[in-house]
Amino acid sequence: MTTIYLINNSLTMNNLNFPNKDSLENKREKRILSIQGEKEAADLALNSAFETVNAIYASPYVMSIGTAKYLAQRLEIDIIISELIGEQVLGNLGDKKIRMVREAQENNFDYKLSGGESLNDVKKRMLKFMDMILNKYEGKTIAVFTHNVAITSFLSNYCDKGFNLDNRLILNYQEEAIVDGTWDGISVIELNYQNKKITNIKRRK
Repeated sequence: MTTIYLINNSLTMNNLNFPNKDSLENKREKRILSIQGEKEAADLALNSAFETVNAIYASPYVMSIGTAKYLAQRLEIDIIISELIGEQVLGNLGDKKIRMVREAQENNFDYKLSGGESLNDVKKRMLKFMDMILNKYEGKTIAVFTHNVAITSFLSNYCDKGFNLDNRLILNYQEEAIVDGTWDGISVIELNYQNKKITNIKRRK
């Protein structure tokens, strides 16, 4: 059996004032973890479930690398950086609010802004990444530090879709909520594969 953990840490600092010349994407890529985010990442690395991890992957975003570093230090293995698991590229927001764009995209996986990615675009690169992992690490355990939109887009390929009262996307696998429309703190989704076919999806945190 191959086990893959998809891990997201949403506890980042919000009181950062970047130069106006920085693009939105650069600002998002530079976001660092809050003090609480660092603490939860350190605590996560001590979880016994990760003792058998054979490889660690992280997106190029500072928040993902910052979360992965504690487990990498504990296991004394390198963090492999992959752009395939990076945050969704939003594109040109104009006068739109990010929340409005998120809701529109969750209702239409092909919707995207100029210069940005749709959820189907993100799903496509996540599926490509997962295929690579399954081919390279069959029978191993892998920790993947990525982002909530990347995780949601990928899981939509295997889960039943619905919406909560706030019109946010929810995903269920075998009648269990995997994505409930909120991403607070660190989230851990466990995927199990047999012969490169998914056999179970479980939200661990």
